[in-house]
Amino acid sequence: MFCLAVSTVIGQSLSGKLNVEGWNKITEWKSQEPVSLFKNFRDGKHKILFRFKNTSGDKDIVLFQMKTTLAHNGKTIGSSQRSDWPWLPGDMYVPVEAFDFIPLLQKAANGNKGKLMPGTYEIRLEMKPAQRDAQPIHTTLTFKII
Repeated sequence: MFCLAVSTVIGQSLSGKLNVEGWNKITEWKSQEPVSLFKNFRDGKHKILFRFKNTSGDKDIVLFQMKTTLAHNGKTIGSSQRSDWPWLPGDMYVPVEAFDFIPLLQKAANGNKGKLMPGTYEIRLEMKPAQRDAQPIHTTLTFKII
């Protein structure tokens, strides 16, 4: 099993990682229907793990903006953002519904009779602390539809 991870240091007080367990660097996806990807997350084949800690030892809730960007063959075709999601320091699994990539994929498929067009898709998942000067923690999922 491969785990994709990106680490970012946020300001001087927070550090974190966003991992997607069970996701290969580039995955070929046999189904052209977004619901099958949703089922993979629901059934635990893929899990989004968010780890962060406050290097000062503070255990208070931190509010994050959750941003999702979807690209097809290098061109952005959709994005969404949700504000003020509370997270506690430590390791927590993120529900797939916290990011909007399933609705974004479904919207793209609706323009093609419910099926995604062949090509390379990139889903960028980003979590940014509400602090103005903080850098986002992010990872990108890439898959191909033939």
